[in-house]
Amino acid sequence: MSACIGEVETAITKPSIAISDNHLVVAQGLALALEGHFKIKAVLRSGHELEKLARSDPPDAIVSEVLLLGQSGLDTLERIRSADIKVPFIIFTSQLDHLTLHRAFYAGARGMVAKLESVTALQAAIGLVLQGKAYVSDAFLPALVSESKVEEVRLTKRQQIILELLDQGMTARKIAETLCLSRRTVESHKVRILHILGAHSLVDLLAKARCRGLLGSSRRPVLVG
Repeated sequence: MSACIGEVETAITKPSIAISDNHLVVAQGLALALEGHFKIKAVLRSGHELEKLARSDPPDAIVSEVLLLGQSGLDTLERIRSADIKVPFIIFTSQLDHLTLHRAFYAGARGMVAKLESVTALQAAIGLVLQGKAYVSDAFLPALVSESKVEEVRLTKRQQIILELLDQGMTARKIAETLCLSRRTVESHKVRILHILGAHSLVDLLAKARCRGLLGSSRRPVLVG
């Protein structure tokens, strides 16, 4: 009997998300499209309301446009992170410029999805973020390339291996175990790679590495652990 109850509970449990867009019809449309896969905790237009929700009763993930009423999505993200609230944040926007992209990365966004993509892509991005990974639309890659035209990047063999393991979703601790290194050594290499590529976060790092051909095809979405 208990096994049956457990099966029912598992079946009805869905990750909760909040959706925020300055156009209410867009937010409501996304909610309708995604409600079969996620529990829609809130549909909002205001950055202040989104921040209040994140502080008082955060969902499992937030999907937000940059343009919101009162307070932008990026301002909201920065304020949430400054309060040490770690709810995963996915930017779903038509703003494809490099300033938006890098400010979002620096603030700690785990996903960057262009509005020209399908709802299926957004759903996949949310799923990856909830697994601790990240997603960057191919539409943002030209902004990364145009923003960071630098000399050829050269990594040591060890740095390249660590970069590839990060791309596979491994944590620093798991990489250390795999390569028989100390976690501090791995973290030191990671910081050095960030510096070499001029990146502010793992999402930023792997996007730039992919653009430079260090991680295979630049047309693949960026997945990180």
